[in-house]
Amino acid sequence: MTVSKEVIETILDRILLTPVKLYALMVSQRPNHTLIEIELDQLDHPYGSVSLLECEQVSRKLNEELEKISPDLNYTLKVSSAGAERKLVIPEDLDRFRGIPVRLVYKVEGSGNKEGIFKILDRKGGKIILEPFSKRKSAASKKKEVNLELKDILKGNLYVSI
Repeated sequence: MTVSKEVIETILDRILLTPVKLYALMVSQRPNHTLIEIELDQLDHPYGSVSLLECEQVSRKLNEELEKISPDLNYTLKVSSAGAERKLVIPEDLDRFRGIPVRLVYKVEGSGNKEGIFKILDRKGGKIILEPFSKRKSAASKKKEVNLELKDILKGNLYVSI
């Protein structure tokens, strides 16, 4: 017996309560076994981190629903937070994580790809306004705004500095 990704998404739509939402779902079917991996997002947390309790609640409710529809299903369920250094969904996350350090890989005309750590200041149309991020306090006075075209951003993730 197997269960489809669509069926699991439908169940999650019913059981996830705002501010917790689905970030990623992976379903791997193997003979006689299914691996279900769920990553959650917490819309009220500055970094989107989900608590262990929230993961437990989703896991328990999903287990109950899967038992109802497919009691013979042999599966492993992993429910976790999307993570503090999660991949960004661009451009949506650029608004959501304003003021938080992000690592971006972007195209520079004639120079290839560059990588940098920035704080998101604003987004206006197809441009994003950034401030270079530095852990050193002395560097704060030298910071200049950086303007990038959204189309030039290749990928990004949240950056947690320690």
